[in-house]
Amino acid sequence: MLVGRHRSTARIAEPVRTLLARFLGAHVRQPARPRGADGERVTGWWLGRLPDGWHVIKDVPVGDAGANIDHLVIGPRGVFTINTRNLTGKVWVGPKSILHNRRRTDFLANASAEARLASRLLSAAIGRPVEVRGVLAILCDDWTVKQRPADVYVDATRGVKDWMLRQPAILRPHEVIELVAAASKPGTWTEARLDPGAART
Repeated sequence: MLVGRHRSTARIAEPVRTLLARFLGAHVRQPARPRGADGERVTGWWLGRLPDGWHVIKDVPVGDAGANIDHLVIGPRGVFTINTRNLTGKVWVGPKSILHNRRRTDFLANASAEARLASRLLSAAIGRPVEVRGVLAILCDDWTVKQRPADVYVDATRGVKDWMLRQPAILRPHEVIELVAAASKPGTWTEARLDPGAART
């Protein structure tokens, strides 16, 4: 579902007030995975607070194996895939790995593969290269950030929104609309051949 200020694309735009209602628990279907669904809802609420000119597409289905991209964000400052994690306990972030309760995770590899996949498919859809940056939005009880990775931005959900807004503008309005239109077409994603671990949540 597309969450944004412009409603001319194929998917239905969802107003911020609807996201807020969902965040507060109004008329929300019971999720199969409560913590993961709650994390995506919180992330969606923060992304719904992006200014005009930004577009958010939620739960982009990729390929035919039930994989999805939690949130695809397109705006003046670029294209971003956002992988959401809602965790209990402690998270440690280093330049090349993320530990959850002292156990090594595959979060970085998955987020990086997801961004590469989206870049490849969007590039094919519009006929020219599209840079996509991978993002991990993590909700957890306790953080230790030794050093953030170079190729995937890692932060809490509000920090992700603020970081995206600080990036330099690289897309003009017509380029944003073109990318949103391509990303809103299911055919852009259905022919995907996933990298190992890509877009699996």
